[in-house]
Amino acid sequence: MMGPAMRHVDIWKWFYIFILILCLSCAVNPVTKKRQLMLVSEKEEFEIGMHVAKQVKEEMGIYLELPKLRTLVKKVEDNIGRHSDRPNLIYRAEIVDTPDFNAFALPGGFIFVHRGLLARINSVDELAAVLGHETTHVAARHSAAQITKEKILNLFLFGANILTGGAVQNYGRFINVGIFLVFNKWSRDQERQADHYGIIYMTRAGYNPIAFLSVLKQIKRLEAREPSAFEVWFMDHPPTDERIKLAKEELKQLRKTCPKCFKRPIRRNEYIKLLDGLAVGERTNTEVILRDTYYNKEYSFSIKIPYGWYARLRSRYAVVIFINPKMQFSAFVNVDPLMKRITTQEYHKRIKRGMIKHGLIKLEDLKIKLPYGAMATTFEGFDRSRGKIIAELISFVRGDNGYRIMGSSKEKDFETLHLALMEMIKSWRFLTPKEIVKIQPLRLRIHKVKKGETWRSLTIKYYGSDIGSDKLAAYNGFDPQQEPPPGILIKIPPNLRFR
Repeated sequence: MMGPAMRHVDIWKWFYIFILILCLSCAVNPVTKKRQLMLVSEKEEFEIGMHVAKQVKEEMGIYLELPKLRTLVKKVEDNIGRHSDRPNLIYRAEIVDTPDFNAFALPGGFIFVHRGLLARINSVDELAAVLGHETTHVAARHSAAQITKEKILNLFLFGANILTGGAVQNYGRFINVGIFLVFNKWSRDQERQADHYGIIYMTRAGYNPIAFLSVLKQIKRLEAREPSAFEVWFMDHPPTDERIKLAKEELKQLRKTCPKCFKRPIRRNEYIKLLDGLAVGERTNTEVILRDTYYNKEYSFSIKIPYGWYARLRSRYAVVIFINPKMQFSAFVNVDPLMKRITTQEYHKRIKRGMIKHGLIKLEDLKIKLPYGAMATTFEGFDRSRGKIIAELISFVRGDNGYRIMGSSKEKDFETLHLALMEMIKSWRFLTPKEIVKIQPLRLRIHKVKKGETWRSLTIKYYGSDIGSDKLAAYNGFDPQQEPPPGILIKIPPNLRFR
């Protein structure tokens, strides 16, 4: 057994080793030119980024339908990367096939732009603004700095594990960095730095820096109009008003040193024309959401999405997840291939056993008549965030598969959840091969503005009513009072009910 004196010696030994590691691990930041603690080599940074990028492609999918748009994204990123403070690094930009207004950077030069963001910006210069921000995260090695913090924590825990004779056993859980990298848990100072140098990089690369402010204003519009569904451009960004104020100050200083930069033409039409036919909304190769209905081509069925609910595809845990964020409702839809032919009663009993095994307590089997001979049972349980919950299982067998919906809510809200689940199961419809062929994602159309056309006249032309003309203007980056000038290209979304 280790005595107190021996343990004291070991503490100081580990302390000196730790200090030595820190002293030998300082590096000059490529962007700020200041020395900073860095326990991640550029090679390790690249390998981590490459590993996580592979996961991103598998889980989110790469959007390949518009090759010219994809080429432009890559070309703009390459140009900005060459004008960054790490010009020798190869920057790889891709479009992920998701409808969110978002973009993110991984260590080692892997940058991803969401399809939904490309639908909402309005010029090559605005694309450069987004990519300039992301490029800064890579150039300034923000990910490597985050990983360094994780490693330091691991060293502390490792030392504590030895000194306590194994009392600290869970330090290994901090080693997995993939999740926090994907969701960009940057500090606000890092985000401000990304804005600052993002403007510099895009300007160096030949784009009009005023577009950076245009992107921020578009974000502000989205926050004001769609607070329940809009996923803010990085959770840890400073407030948009603050970002706009700082960007205006940056641009004011830049006008003094490069007034000609602000006279560069905004490359709007060049960009907008590449968006013709861009898919909008949630979809995968086998699933699509059209207005208020979820369609699954693989299993040939559709479900109506209740009002106030949203569908999330590409889940590891279900075929599709329906959520109502306001009410904190969730409903998982799964399809289970069956090994042997069994009845709905046998299948439902099997699923019930699984739910009880996972900690739920059965309440009652509901005596109601449902489509496809489906059966329903309620359970009670506990959720850390919601407290006591009530869950409802609805399941049935059809052909070679078992189908099930499992929804849950706070105890006090269960009646409302139950009505929503009833709406889902009663709207469940199996599709014919001809119907499946006709299911296509909603797409953007492009219109060239003619002399005399207004937002009101264009809204009437494409949507049969002048209601929503302000939304059409905002979607194209204009204030409603500012009519579209003749000759410009504008985007015509499938509908004006943005979420």
